Amino acid sequence: MKPDFVAELQYLGLSVRLKRISENMVHGGRNLYRHLGLDIEPNWYLLLLLLKEHQQLSITEMADYLRFSHPSIINMVKKMKSRGYLESFTDPKDSRRQLVELSAKAKAKLPRLVQIWEAGEIGVRKLFEPDDNFLDKLALLEQQYAEYDFMERTLKELDNEE
Repeated sequence: MKPDFVAELQYLGLSVRLKRISENMVHGGRNLYRHLGLDIEPNWYLLLLLLKEHQQLSITEMADYLRFSHPSIINMVKKMKSRGYLESFTDPKDSRRQLVELSAKAKAKLPRLVQIWEAGEIGVRKLFEPDDNFLDKLALLEQQYAEYDFMERTLKELDNEE
């Protein structure tokens, strides 16, 4: 096997390494659901859990909670509605807003899905034992990039060189 060029790049390869891990988890999740006979996609757990907690939310509210783009939430909601996991309706207080909630199908499957997600979380958590400060570092990384993004940080370093 050839050496991992991306790992050799160290911090320059960070985004690619995170993407590889993400793709591995998504692919594994898709295979898991297929193996278990479930007709859901790996990222749907986000909306299912969010709506379990909040009952009804608008697209904008979901995007804000998840820090996802509006179009990506709309796309996910459309797919989930087409498979019968979500229902939407016009907000009676504001006809411009669509409210989304879990369908009866989603509510019926939720206990089993939560069981699967909890088992998945335990499996991932074990990767970081016994010294588990990864999530703290990840939160710090997210916070710092929210303050100054990659472009701003890179331009600052370019200015320091000149």
